[in-house]
Amino acid sequence: MATIDDIDLTPNDGMVDEAERGLAWREEFNRGGTAVGVARARDISNRVRLSPDTVRRMGSFFARHEVVKQGQGFEVGEEGYPSAGRIAWALWGGDPGRSWADARLSEIAALEADRSERMIDLEAYPLSPRQKAQYESTESIVEVFGQYDQTVGADGCGYEAESERAGDGIACGNCVFFMEGMCEVVSGEIAAAGLCKLWVIPAGLLQGEPEPEVEPEPVVEVEPEPVVEIDGFKRGVKPEREVRKLEKLEVRATPDGGAILEGYATVYDYAYNIGDVERGGFTEIIAAGAATKSAAEADVRLLINHEGIPLARTKSGTMTLTSDDIGLRVMAELDPSNPVSASLRSAMERGDMDQMSFAFRVLRDEWNDDYSMRKIYELKLFDVSMVTYPANPATVAKVRNDAQVSEQASGRSVEMAKRQLAAIPARR
Repeated sequence: MATIDDIDLTPNDGMVDEAERGLAWREEFNRGGTAVGVARARDISNRVRLSPDTVRRMGSFFARHEVVKQGQGFEVGEEGYPSAGRIAWALWGGDPGRSWADARLSEIAALEADRSERMIDLEAYPLSPRQKAQYESTESIVEVFGQYDQTVGADGCGYEAESERAGDGIACGNCVFFMEGMCEVVSGEIAAAGLCKLWVIPAGLLQGEPEPEVEPEPVVEVEPEPVVEIDGFKRGVKPEREVRKLEKLEVRATPDGGAILEGYATVYDYAYNIGDVERGGFTEIIAAGAATKSAAEADVRLLINHEGIPLARTKSGTMTLTSDDIGLRVMAELDPSNPVSASLRSAMERGDMDQMSFAFRVLRDEWNDDYSMRKIYELKLFDVSMVTYPANPATVAKVRNDAQVSEQASGRSVEMAKRQLAAIPARR
């Protein structure tokens, strides 16, 4: 049976020429590409045999960055040549690299078609949040440094062909990296009964000791407290963590092939409803400047569904939060070499993912006498997160039309109100 070793994954002469050209340009002009692109160019220049996963990333890179060819300075003779996009394109092997990657991907796909049972079904056997982070971290390491070898050295995975714990399900055959005779992150032939230190095995495939049966505690019916609860939120009580939906988040391309996610997390001094006011909900207002202190001091992360490895972070400088006269503005730089960021960008550009939440804790607020209205004067930020299903369906800034702007613009100019209207449009 054919294996991945039968496919020639060594860069060709055209790719080498382009990669060396890209490295020289980057050294001369100090622009274009990322650290991952430089690492890729060095591998290509040294004719390192690339892993199947790296070839997949090459195909993804060229597909996502085709647009840079339309930019100024991509072609010889144009002003600004070589542009940042042209340099990044060269680092990944340029046009020869794209043709080579497409051809190799076809060969890999044909091989994988004969191995339909080679990978774990993650829908049937999902990973835990910790395992997802471990999986993504290992793939990122391999992307930069190449596959691990099978030794116990600094670059090895400590692979053994026979797992002593195979009876518990802890074996390569149950690992998400296993591909029937080979591995995504370890080089060489891999046995299903083997094991290395990098294993990521879904809990559903582990055969641990059964948990002891516990007698259920008797059910005691208790009269509910006379407090209205809305989506887990009790009026008049400050939870440790609250979540609100973000509106009007956009993603735009940068000249070097990256992407910037930007928009407003919330708009100040707008009244919006939490739940149905007629059925126990309340009206909430975030006062001007409520997020100013936290935006300047908090270490906030950009996540997906409030978990996993951060895609951007204020501490690292890849995300900025600014409290201005409109509200809390978010601007995050997405790493084009991060496959999760690339997937997020694709989902946003297609319109498949367009909702976001931000998590916070209220530090100072005020309720009216009947708890029908709440005003937040200061809050502490935790994270902002793109979400498949927003935790709270309430609209953060419910602005319907210019007439309503005039009604709600007390203490603010009409011009300011219109700017806020533009920042977060109505969603009916």
